[in-house]
Parts: sequence; C-alpha cells; structure tokens
Amino acid sequence: MKNYNTSIEWLENDVLKLPEVVNVETVPAILKLVDKAQKSIKVVDFSAVTQADSVALAVLLKWQDAADIDIQIRNLPAELVTLIHLYDLESMLQA
Repeated sequence: MKNYNTSIEWLENDVLKLPEVVNVETVPAILKLVDKAQKSIKVVDFSAVTQADSVALAVLLKWQDAADIDIQIRNLPAELVTLIHLYDLESMLQA
C-alpha cells in the first residue's frame, strides 16, 4: 500500500476539494476527514485529482444521498465521466 496524501480542503461556500488520489486505498481516510469536519457539501471539486477509480463515484453517490440538495461536481476527470455514462448514472450525478 502506497502512502498517499489524503488531505482534503474546504473552500468557501461548502466546496470540498479532494486530494490527488481518490481510490479504494484513500477513500476511507477521506470519508473520516469529511465526517470529522461536520460540514455540508454543496460542491465537490476534483481539480487536484490525478488518479481516481470507480470508488470515487460510490463516494459521490453516498454524499448525494445524504445531502438535502443536489451536489455540484467540478473538474471531474475524464475517466470518471466515462464511468458515469457506462454505469448510467447521469440522472444521479450531475457532472
């Protein structure tokens, strides 16, 4: 297991900026940090993400299900856009 940076950043207006790697190894730590912050998520920003896999979509679905509003997604990597189309998730995730 590699030692990935799992730091998240909260920007203005409840924007959650994710770290460079969002995968099966990093998501548990990311979820703990988000839960610990006890903030509502309005926007998820992938601008720093250089590596992501399908577990990132599962996390987005989890957060979307828990939110009172539709969460906006910014700068989603092309490979995740492809997976959204492949898994027919367009109606659930607005990227």
